[in-house]
Amino acid sequence: MSPGVDPRGAAGLVLELDWQSPEAAHREVMYAPADLWGDMLPPRLLDALKGLEDGQSVEMEPTPAESVPGPSQDLVRTVPLEQFAGGALLPRLGRFYPRHLLAGVPGVSPGSTEPFRCLAAELHGLIADLNHPLAGRQLRLKVSVEQAGLPPEKTTGQGVDWMSRLCSGPGMQARAGGKPTDFLGGDALLRDEEVPDAAFYEKPRLVGHLDSQASAHVAALYGELISPGSRVLDLMSSYQSHLPVHLEAAEVKGLGLNLEEMEANPQVDRAVVHDLNQEPTLPFDDESFDALICTVSVEYLTQPREIFLEAARVLRPGGVLAMAFSNRFFPPKAVHLWKELHDFERLGLVLDYFIESGSFNQLASLSQRGWPRPEDDRHYGEYSHSDPIYAVWGSRA
Repeated sequence: MSPGVDPRGAAGLVLELDWQSPEAAHREVMYAPADLWGDMLPPRLLDALKGLEDGQSVEMEPTPAESVPGPSQDLVRTVPLEQFAGGALLPRLGRFYPRHLLAGVPGVSPGSTEPFRCLAAELHGLIADLNHPLAGRQLRLKVSVEQAGLPPEKTTGQGVDWMSRLCSGPGMQARAGGKPTDFLGGDALLRDEEVPDAAFYEKPRLVGHLDSQASAHVAALYGELISPGSRVLDLMSSYQSHLPVHLEAAEVKGLGLNLEEMEANPQVDRAVVHDLNQEPTLPFDDESFDALICTVSVEYLTQPREIFLEAARVLRPGGVLAMAFSNRFFPPKAVHLWKELHDFERLGLVLDYFIESGSFNQLASLSQRGWPRPEDDRHYGEYSHSDPIYAVWGSRA
């Protein structure tokens, strides 16, 4: 029998952080190939992990000293607008920006990429919140042992602060004080290349847009959200639906721009060619589906609010809409806003689409990061980590 986790050795851990905002439930998941002797983890967590075997886990509520500092009013600063060095970039309510854009602010390093949040941008100045995005949130941590005896060469290297890494980004998807974030001003939903989508996607792209590990994460999520016997619509579909292989769906319809791609998809029973950016009305009757999924495509929507209302129309009450994406996309066809945002702000944008539609409840978000890139992936050796996965979902009210 394995002796379990040795605090002087290494272990493959899965860190899960759960927290709640007024808008949604949130879960952040990260794989940690940890050198338990040289890396940084809370001492009481290390004590609790000692001797645990593969598949076992421990839960705790980390204190601010073990996770993120509590909120401080001293970190809310009023800064003259002329000291915001964003150039043509205008500070917007609720948005995050790197701290180095605050020129000449005491305590802010000129090269700092840590985020601050804009709480107001008025003539007299910018109100910048330098608190951690998770400051003041009640956090719940679960740590599972995936591999108790991880070989040392599989670790990231000594000195990694795993709680800091886990908490880097989360919190940015929540609204500031419950106020809607100013996402959609200016040319937010325009694109660099306004060639009709039908022309851009005329030739089939029979390549995966996610590596196999990331695809497995998406499939696992969809498997949790979609019940057997469901009628499923795959929005902006291609040759992969990322559904679980053994999902016993009653029917899967694909709606996309390239018929050849969808006909090559073994999970799609019927393919419908339809350009959502040209015509956001879905060609289906009310309450036609139990679940709608959209994978690595929400960033291309130029009329997202209309699409979310249409999604609600064709879903039965209680049906689920799930949007999953990564940090990979076609830049010319992604809307301008998407390219401006931090990955976790993108979660907030998609969450806002759900909220503003007024049609969904039980909202939730998920991030999954840090797994090693599969050796069978064409980018293996170029990138060390698997594609991160971000997702937002909700139920038709």
